[in-house]
Amino acid sequence: MKKVNIRESLGVGWSQFKKRPWYLLGLTLAVAGLFVVAGVNEVGVTALAYIVYGGFIAILLKHYAGQVVEFDDLFDIDKRWVYFAFLGIIKTLLIMLGFLCFVIPGIYLSVRWMFAELFVIDQGMRPVEALRASSKIVEGHWWKLFLFSIAGVLLVVVSLFAFIVGAVIAWIVMHFAVIKIYKNLQLTEVLVETEAPYIEN
Repeated sequence: MKKVNIRESLGVGWSQFKKRPWYLLGLTLAVAGLFVVAGVNEVGVTALAYIVYGGFIAILLKHYAGQVVEFDDLFDIDKRWVYFAFLGIIKTLLIMLGFLCFVIPGIYLSVRWMFAELFVIDQGMRPVEALRASSKIVEGHWWKLFLFSIAGVLLVVVSLFAFIVGAVIAWIVMHFAVIKIYKNLQLTEVLVETEAPYIEN
């Protein structure tokens, strides 16, 4: 099994979308609407934006795992939303700083930390812990993940020619594709640790 297979991951993303296309499309449009409303520069409303997006990722993870999901699951991420919010702030500031330092550091960090949000929502990790965990599984796969990110951006841009709905579908497919790679890299990390030879002191 290849750890990062772009075509396979996009194929899985499309397959996941086809399981409940209208539900996922409606959910994503509703989330987008809530996110726009929550985008006002006020602390309380900004917090709602993080709850909504964190809940959206949680729903996609449940759907990927074959669980039944409902709209109410959007607001069922307990204290993880606090970690998610702080992760968003920390990650955004550091990546922006990286882009200010001749762009390349920003691109490097964006790819290296692309799974941090999943670690927070999926495993309840704290922000710094999630950044470290993402960096660990990305190690050795950075270039392939960089190409995957480029493919994702191109997919969304090309889908705009099918109007907004096409871009939304592409966005959902990309989220599922990222989850697929996240699960693959996690499994690989576990297998490597399990198969590591025991060395007596």
